[in-house]
Amino acid sequence: RMFRPGQPRWDQSTLSGRLKHFIAQVDPRYLFYSTSKLEQCKEMIQEHKQGSKKYSENELWNAQYAVFGRIHPDTGTVVPLPFSMTGFSPCNIPLCALMVLPGNSATLASAYQVINQTHNAGFNYCNRNASKESSTVQMVGGYLGAVTVALSAASVIRNVINKSRLSAPLKRTMLTFLPFPAVVSASVCNIVFMRNGEFFTGVEVYNEDGSSAGVSHVAARKAIFTTALTRVVMATPIFFIPPMGIAILERATTLFKRFPRTRIPTTIALTTLGLYVGIPLAVASFPQTCTLAVDKLEPPALRLGILFIITRVYRSFKSVY
Repeated sequence: RMFRPGQPRWDQSTLSGRLKHFIAQVDPRYLFYSTSKLEQCKEMIQEHKQGSKKYSENELWNAQYAVFGRIHPDTGTVVPLPFSMTGFSPCNIPLCALMVLPGNSATLASAYQVINQTHNAGFNYCNRNASKESSTVQMVGGYLGAVTVALSAASVIRNVINKSRLSAPLKRTMLTFLPFPAVVSASVCNIVFMRNGEFFTGVEVYNEDGSSAGVSHVAARKAIFTTALTRVVMATPIFFIPPMGIAILERATTLFKRFPRTRIPTTIALTTLGLYVGIPLAVASFPQTCTLAVDKLEPPALRLGILFIITRVYRSFKSVY
């Protein structure tokens, strides 16, 4: 496909196109790009916009995906590596591997959940929509809510498993899946807290030609539900592949009995598989732009009326301040 500045290389209406697009963004090579190298990538794209023909299509696409993975789209600044799209997976490998290791005490498991939610909060902050700032109260509230829900869910489920009549080996195996419900419930809580305003104001919807069709509460509910579902699907390969793989190897082989020290590197390898293979597949399952049939939305007059009211309130607010 011919190079287009700011546009994906592959067709985003297909699963394969979205998958290739996401895999390109998390290319590990971009981890080693210095700030000067990233600025050079931006300059290459800018020169192309101005008519330069000295770069090949592959060079331009490579530069663009380095920008996608490491640079904030609104501010144009380099995102700190641990919180960038490219750095998300490698930074999560050790933490996620520790979370699914068997034998974690309640204190250790809680500490890992706090660290995980702190990293997620940093990622959300560094990749926030800079053109529509969230309030400090929203961001802090979302973080504290996520931590509270994660710790509460982990504690309740741990107690239920420990008090059950299951055998000790089965309890031990089930506890390795504990991070999944804790992380998922925290993610959903964070989304609801950060985006609850959309339930009341709705989100703007557009016609096929890009013109505004008003504001819709139906579209807002669908957007929030889809985002929450995406977080659930994203967490599934990370927190299911490692414990399931370990459980299968324990039952089918004598690997860990003969070589106990292989458990940790095996867990890390399976976690890496979940992050670099599972997450792209999960994210690619959901188009970034949703389409809704007109008859599923509110009547046009209502949608435009909501937009008119929001616009008037916003202008009145600006005139006061």
